[in-house]
Amino acid sequence: MASLLGTLSAGVPLLAVACGQEASPTPTKAPVAVRYMSNLPDTHPEGAARLFVLDEFNKTNDSKITVNLDDGKAITDLPKFKSLAAGGTPPDLYFAGYFDPGDLYTIGSIIEVDGELKKEKDWAKQRADIFPAILETSLWAGKLVSVPAYTNNQGMIYNTALLQQASVAPPKQGWTWDDFRTTALKFVRPGVIPLSMGWGHTWNHWLGSTGSRIISKDGRKMQVDTPEMLSVMELYLDLLSRGIAQANPEGTAGLFETYRLAKNDTVFEVQGPYRIPTLRQASVPEFATVHIPVHPAKKQITAVNGGHSLVISKGTPEKMYAGALVAKWVNTPAAQTQACIRSLSVPVSKGAMESKEMVEYLKTDPAYKGFVDLSPYGWRWPPLPSQGKISKAVEDQVTAILRKQVGAKAGLATAQREAQLFLDEDVKLMK
Repeated sequence: MASLLGTLSAGVPLLAVACGQEASPTPTKAPVAVRYMSNLPDTHPEGAARLFVLDEFNKTNDSKITVNLDDGKAITDLPKFKSLAAGGTPPDLYFAGYFDPGDLYTIGSIIEVDGELKKEKDWAKQRADIFPAILETSLWAGKLVSVPAYTNNQGMIYNTALLQQASVAPPKQGWTWDDFRTTALKFVRPGVIPLSMGWGHTWNHWLGSTGSRIISKDGRKMQVDTPEMLSVMELYLDLLSRGIAQANPEGTAGLFETYRLAKNDTVFEVQGPYRIPTLRQASVPEFATVHIPVHPAKKQITAVNGGHSLVISKGTPEKMYAGALVAKWVNTPAAQTQACIRSLSVPVSKGAMESKEMVEYLKTDPAYKGFVDLSPYGWRWPPLPSQGKISKAVEDQVTAILRKQVGAKAGLATAQREAQLFLDEDVKLMK
């Protein structure tokens, strides 16, 4: 039985992860080499973690498959990947933003994965273990067009020292909008930032806690102009009026300064696990993590996700099958665990979240554990070709509402209309 073994980032102990039979892909008939590229360079924690895991695949698998990592150290962005694909020389295996595969599949650059893995007896079980929100956002028109390997999410980091100084109890699981507001109001004073967050991309958390989503489950209908979204805008306006949140004079976001909490003047900060190294390098006071407050009545926990996924380019049958087997291996709990811990990312399946190695590691890092515990509550946009345009149509109106350039109802109605026009174009591509 092979083991994944490596020295992790500073302060992280050596970790052995048993690969087991689940991580051993079906042997191919003849040796196959697949070329790998990444949308993140090896200088990025996630880029480095990917290379480590794929290198372990090369060292431990007995499937006659080798992943060529030479081109995976530098960044290959989406335009470059498309250019390579158009020229007939794409990488066989590529890490893309989770939202890009829908676009890549519609232009014929990548394949549907289930067709390649249908012969793998354990794939159905492994696939079913992926968290529903992650699996759904790896599908385009019902087809699995990418394989998630890890994700990231957001929660509420809070400064335990400032809470203790004010004799305020830390937030508990299930805390609500009202609980948050009551606590945050105690810190509205000069020199203290009660809440640091971006205006544009954080409303999805609060909206999710109402039980609503910005887009329908089938990905065909925008749900912007709704009572639930209006309640979120009214909450935001209230937080601004009370001084809990503060306007950014540059106009595109709320207060979202990189080192605010590190300066020990911020109580709550909407952030992800990728924020932890920055805080620790700055030697900030003790901090902890909890979910973003939930709606007082609906009380649904939501942790908005991002992340990246593996896609397999169109090519020879041997290359496509080999690429799918590698992607399947990277999705196993053993490989996920190693990638997540090395980059402080979040698992995409229950098996990885509950693996012995992950559970043991989380005992050493409670702040990171707070984000991992939110894994089952994730939500993210579907992989729509026009996702960027759709999101911007909503974000622009949210910003206008919060800057009081337009009324909340009028702004949401405009966002609904403009976003739906872009979405309608995507729906036409669904086959």
